[in-house]
Amino acid sequence: MNTFYKYLFLFFFFASFFSIQAQQLLVKPYLQHATPELMVIMWETDVQDSSFVEWGLTIAFGNSTTGTSETGSGTSHIHTAILAPLQADTKYYYQVTGNSYSSDIYNFRSPALQSDEKSISLVAMSDMQYDSSNPNKFYDIVHDGVIKYFEEQFGNDINENLSMILIPGDLVATGPNYSEWKNTFFDPSNPLFGYVPVYPVLGNHEVNTQFYFKYFHLPDNASPGYAEHWWTRVESNVRIIGIDSNTGYRLQIQLDWLDSVLDATATDPDIDFVFAQLHHPHKSELWLPGEINYTGEVIQRMEAFTDSCGKPSIHFF
Repeated sequence: MNTFYKYLFLFFFFASFFSIQAQQLLVKPYLQHATPELMVIMWETDVQDSSFVEWGLTIAFGNSTTGTSETGSGTSHIHTAILAPLQADTKYYYQVTGNSYSSDIYNFRSPALQSDEKSISLVAMSDMQYDSSNPNKFYDIVHDGVIKYFEEQFGNDINENLSMILIPGDLVATGPNYSEWKNTFFDPSNPLFGYVPVYPVLGNHEVNTQFYFKYFHLPDNASPGYAEHWWTRVESNVRIIGIDSNTGYRLQIQLDWLDSVLDATATDPDIDFVFAQLHHPHKSELWLPGEINYTGEVIQRMEAFTDSCGKPSIHFF
């Protein structure tokens, strides 16, 4: 090989090597929209790359699912893979991979069949937006609070005893600021959301940003044209309802949708409890400027539902 071609070869070799080395996971895998039959896995890479999830009943996996991706910001790509079909109430192991990256191995437990009415536990927390006076508070809550508590109480994988995490808004301080999603929400929460599905609703700090809708894959059962602004899902004998209480979405169409969901739930013999989450309070001791009558409309409907059918209801804000 003459000198020119030798240097040309070395140039392309090192350029390719460093290009591969530069590709990385920006956001580690996290779980979305769990049902007894499927689980949604999402993650983000710093450049476009292939999307695969290796998964199975053991760390030997045995199944491979190809995902899709969309642009996050700049060159980053947010990936989504839907694992199916799953067996209900079963432990699975998974790892996300691409041509030039791979994650750690995580695991999840698929939800039990609704007819089994298996006991479930959930964590509700909100307003983890970055606060310069308490910069590590969200990390502390996740690691020294939630994870440590379940380890000390049960001593096994957290998803054996925790079914879901609800977040009634304000995940970040400034929704349109892309860097906050990784640095102040996903980084401090890792690896919790890789083991337990997370279900948020919009707060006022999200400012209805496109990043919220890119990062989450929530149940698609809102009124037409309002996908992921409001949603509902059922796990065991509990119905979970997500509401958008922000300016621009305090609409009669959402209340009509809520009425139809509650009416159907009242006569459903397999649902015994209803939990709703929305960001703004009706009355609050701490956030008086956030009080809105619209939340009062939601509460009134939930109280009427409980009075009429006897099924307990709770709302988180």
